[in-house]
Amino acid sequence: MSLENEFPESFIGSVAAFEGVSDGYTVIHGPSGCKLYPSSLMEDCYFRGIPEAPSGRNPLFSGAHYFFGQPRVPCTYLDMGTFITGAPERLKELVGFVEGMRPKLISIINSPGASLVGEDLTAVKSDIPLVLMDHPVYSGTEAEGFQDGVLRILDVVAPDCKGPRKGVNLTGISITHLNWEDTIADLTSLLGVCGIEVNMCIGAGWGTDDIRRSADAELIVPIYPEYGDAIAARYSADYGVPSFVSPDGAPIGFDALETWVKGVCGCLKKDPSPALALIHGKRVAAAGEIRRMEARHSLPKGRTFALECGGSTAYAIARFLYGYLGMIPVGIRCTGGDSWDRMLGDYLDFLGIPVSDEPETVETDIIISSGPVCSAAVERGSALEYAVIERPPVRTVNIDPAPTLGLGGTVSLLESVLEAVSRHHRFR
Repeated sequence: MSLENEFPESFIGSVAAFEGVSDGYTVIHGPSGCKLYPSSLMEDCYFRGIPEAPSGRNPLFSGAHYFFGQPRVPCTYLDMGTFITGAPERLKELVGFVEGMRPKLISIINSPGASLVGEDLTAVKSDIPLVLMDHPVYSGTEAEGFQDGVLRILDVVAPDCKGPRKGVNLTGISITHLNWEDTIADLTSLLGVCGIEVNMCIGAGWGTDDIRRSADAELIVPIYPEYGDAIAARYSADYGVPSFVSPDGAPIGFDALETWVKGVCGCLKKDPSPALALIHGKRVAAAGEIRRMEARHSLPKGRTFALECGGSTAYAIARFLYGYLGMIPVGIRCTGGDSWDRMLGDYLDFLGIPVSDEPETVETDIIISSGPVCSAAVERGSALEYAVIERPPVRTVNIDPAPTLGLGGTVSLLESVLEAVSRHHRFR
C-alpha cells in the first residue's frame, strides 16, 4: 500500500519567513481559503503580541474586516468579481489598517490565484518598509520558500555593517520547525560554554533592528542546512561574513553534534572542550542506561526504524541510530534537501542496506516523523512505537524546554527510542 502525504510547500515557507520577524506583519493578497491555515499555523508556531493591537484572540480585533476571526495574516479575500477586475483598493485599505498597528515591516505575498491573474502589489505605498512577493515559487519545498522570503526581507531592510564583528548568527531554522525556540536556546547554551556569543537567529524571532546589524557577526551557522545555505551564501557574497555548514547534517546525535560544535569553534578559534565535556557526560549516562537494558535482555541493536523528515535531519538521525545503537533503517523519505537525500542514499548503498521509500507503511519497530504520520503508522499497525521530530506534534503543551536538535534533542530522541525498545522485548 502506498500513501500520499501532504507536506508544506514554498508558500508556507515564505509566510513563515515573514512571520518570523518579531516586529513585522504579514498580509496575503488572495482568497480567504489561502489564509486560514497559514494564519492558524503561524499563531501556533510563534505566539507573540502585535504592536498597538490587543494580544491573543480578542474577538473585537480578530473579527475585524479581512481577519476572519484570526489575529494574524489577514487577507483581501479575492472572489470571482475581484479576480476579474482586480482588488488594489482592498489591498490598500488592508495595508492602511495594518499600518495603524505600527509594525516596523509589512510583508505582502500574492496567493497562487492572485499571481496567476497578475495582481500587481507595487500599487501599494507606505512609510513603513514593504516586502512585496508577487510571484513566489509555489511548487518548491518549504525550505526553498523560507529562504526566498528571508532573502526578500534582506533586499528591503539591508544590514548596515557598522560595528565590529563579533559572535555568530544562527540561521536555517523556521518558526514552523517543532519547538524551534527551545532548539535555538539549546544550541546557544552549548556554544556559550565555549565562549561564543549567539547574536540572533536569522529568519526566526529576529526584529528589524536585528536585521540591520545581522552582518556584524563573525560567522553564519545554518542549523538545518537546507533552510540556511542560500541565506549564508548571501551574507558571504554581499557582506563578507563566512559560514560553517556541518558535513554531518543537522546537529542531532552525539557524533553530528560534536562535529557541529568543533566546526563552529574551529572557525572562531575557540576551545570546544567545555561543550564536548557536556556531550560526553550524556554519552556516559546513555551508556549506563544501555547496560541496564542489556541486563534485562532488551537492547536496541537489530531493531528497525523508519524516518520521514527533512534531508539533513534524516541523514544525521540515520547515522546516529545505525552507528551508535546498531538499529537498522527499513524505510526513509526525505521531505526536503535533495543533496542530503543523495548523501543518505550513498551512505545506505555503502552499507548494503535496502530501504523502502514508504516509511509510513513499511513494518518497523519505531517510526520517527511528524505527529500525524507517527500516530497513523502505529494505529495502522505498521509501527510499534514512534518518536516525533517534526511539526505537527502529538503533544500540544510543552512547559519545560523540549528542543528537537542539540544536546537536549539528542537525549530526547535517544530516550524515546530506548523506552520504545524496553516496552517491546521481541522483534517484529
